[in-house]
Amino acid sequence: MSATTLALVLAGALCHALWNIAAKRVASGAASAVAFVWLFGCVSLVFATPLALWTWHRQPQHFDGWMWAAALGSGLVHVGYSLVLQRGYRVADFAVVYPVARGSGPLLAVLGAVLCLGEVPSALGCLGVALVLGGVMLTASGQQAASVDASRRRLGVAWGLLTGLCIASYTVIDGWAIKSLGMAPLLFYTVGLAMRTLALAPWALRRPAALLSQARSHKGAILVVGLLSPLAYSLVLFALQRAPLSYVAPAREVSMLLGTVLGARLLKEALTSRQLLAAALMLIGVAGLALA
Repeated sequence: MSATTLALVLAGALCHALWNIAAKRVASGAASAVAFVWLFGCVSLVFATPLALWTWHRQPQHFDGWMWAAALGSGLVHVGYSLVLQRGYRVADFAVVYPVARGSGPLLAVLGAVLCLGEVPSALGCLGVALVLGGVMLTASGQQAASVDASRRRLGVAWGLLTGLCIASYTVIDGWAIKSLGMAPLLFYTVGLAMRTLALAPWALRRPAALLSQARSHKGAILVVGLLSPLAYSLVLFALQRAPLSYVAPAREVSMLLGTVLGARLLKEALTSRQLLAAALMLIGVAGLALA
């Protein structure tokens, strides 16, 4: 993985950690979650559309049936991902849901890349993958038992795993679309974003009061998530053009380190020695991926 690709992945990781912290702060009931997800999706669409049109103007691309299917599939999985994530943040702590989701997601994505896309990491790449995944899973298991009751922790792990399954699913679909179908990253992302916004619109518009309440109460978070979410994932899509999915998917999980540190400060969560050890493992793993 080149230095440029690594920089793209790390910048995306920072954006990802920041928007997740913002989303955690406003996690609420089902109706409000749909409203929040749809509103920040609209912001994302407004942000991404001019860039996608510019990309298409420079390199016009004809969409065939498989391309439309990939964009639709990615869009629908992203809808599920956003709603599952908000549900997890509502019923459990950020420090449980986030690491489990970010740890299980790449584990499943790498498996999908090997089985579906035929990517085989080198020995050093495998070591980097193992260290990054070991670090994120150590973080997930290092939560202070005194601060989280057992049932709430179990809920966090369950919703985190379900979120991770969504992450792995859309990562493999998007990797296939970018690498095998040759779709332009921004164009593909924006079409998928439009599809998920349209798919969620009937449920969101059915509750105008919830939309208005979310827009008034959480307009700052809507803008932060709406801008940083597409920016984070677009950076990853560009990285996928430069390096194998089996390297990019785990490397982007350095957001675990950033999320842990920033979450500790912004969400008033304490850092343990176990979490710091996990952060060191992730840093060494990312270094291994950069040299692979």
